[in-house]
Amino acid sequence: MADEPKVTLTYTQGCGDCGQRRAELPPPLPEIGDDFDWDVRDYDGYRLFMLEELAARFPERRSWTPADMEVVLVETLAVVLDQLSDMNDRVQAESFLETARRPDTVRRLLKMIGYDPILYTDEKLLDRVSQLTDGDNNRLERLWRYYPHLMEQAKKEGPRSIHQQHRMVTLQDYRNQLSGHPLVLDVDAFSRWTGSWDTHYVVVRLIENLLLDEELTEEKIAPDGHDVQEAFNLFNEQLASYYRQQNISDVPDVRGRTSRSLLQDIIQQQRMIGQEVLLEDAVLAGIVLKLSIRIQGDFYRSEISDMIREVLIDPVDGFFAPGNLSFGEDVVASDIIEVLTVQEGIESVCINRMKRIGAIYADQSGSGRIVLEGHEVAVLEDDAQMPERGLLNIILHGGKPG
Repeated sequence: MADEPKVTLTYTQGCGDCGQRRAELPPPLPEIGDDFDWDVRDYDGYRLFMLEELAARFPERRSWTPADMEVVLVETLAVVLDQLSDMNDRVQAESFLETARRPDTVRRLLKMIGYDPILYTDEKLLDRVSQLTDGDNNRLERLWRYYPHLMEQAKKEGPRSIHQQHRMVTLQDYRNQLSGHPLVLDVDAFSRWTGSWDTHYVVVRLIENLLLDEELTEEKIAPDGHDVQEAFNLFNEQLASYYRQQNISDVPDVRGRTSRSLLQDIIQQQRMIGQEVLLEDAVLAGIVLKLSIRIQGDFYRSEISDMIREVLIDPVDGFFAPGNLSFGEDVVASDIIEVLTVQEGIESVCINRMKRIGAIYADQSGSGRIVLEGHEVAVLEDDAQMPERGLLNIILHGGKPG
């Protein structure tokens, strides 16, 4: 190590009180080039750097041993610097979603970009840790500690969700955002000047030909001929999935509510402030259809009759099933004949009558086309309690009785 400077005190000749204190300073340290490795992050790197620094500053010393006090201090500092470097890396990593490793940090970063991972986590998985922690956030963080791959999956899905539009600004936004709702089969939107501002009108076609102001029940949501509870459970799963896609946390119970109120809640959350939006039902155009069917000799009339009704008015796969015909789509006789003649047991089909319900509408069996327009949708349910929803009359020829 360098010696302390020698200090001398000298007096001016002839004056005993006039003295000067002089110090002989050591020679300046040799210049060291800018060779510091700014990537040094660990113990070995810090230790080697400091030993090289000592050797460069004191070139007259040729021997350095592990027992030297300088070397002991260097190694002690290297340990502390290595710990501080690791702490700095960890703190810095928690600032970015890609490198964050703490579940609480990842959850907050995802929340900051508008992604709520709780909405996309299986409730059954959360229930596994519900006995140990309270609160959805704590349950999620504990789940991620047990299953880190779920956290990594959320880190990838979160940024993707940024590109999903959840606002209703343009008319196309209303169509896109509502079309995925499990109550909605088809949706259209248009704008009209109402004297003071433009009002957006959203026309929806609902499942099972429901109306917007009709109170919902499990039976109305389930298609005919299906297990009511099973169909309703499937509907609830689809509803929960839709709300997750829209990034809405509270999934409502639809029983006792109307479709209008459910859809209006979503619109209120996603529409522009001050924009008036009105929901309207699709115009259900009931169809009267009278068919004359010739049956092949080996088939019973009852089974052919049931088959025709299934082909035409089955609520899931029938020709007039809700959602099969879109807004303004014409009813064409040749399409009906085509779907019937391909069925086994039917020899020929004749349409005796085909018209819209109402005295003002003429029979179109001759022209073979019922013209619809705008938001009109053809329906045929053949329900005696709702004759306005269409009637079906089948006359059978040939075949076996019974």
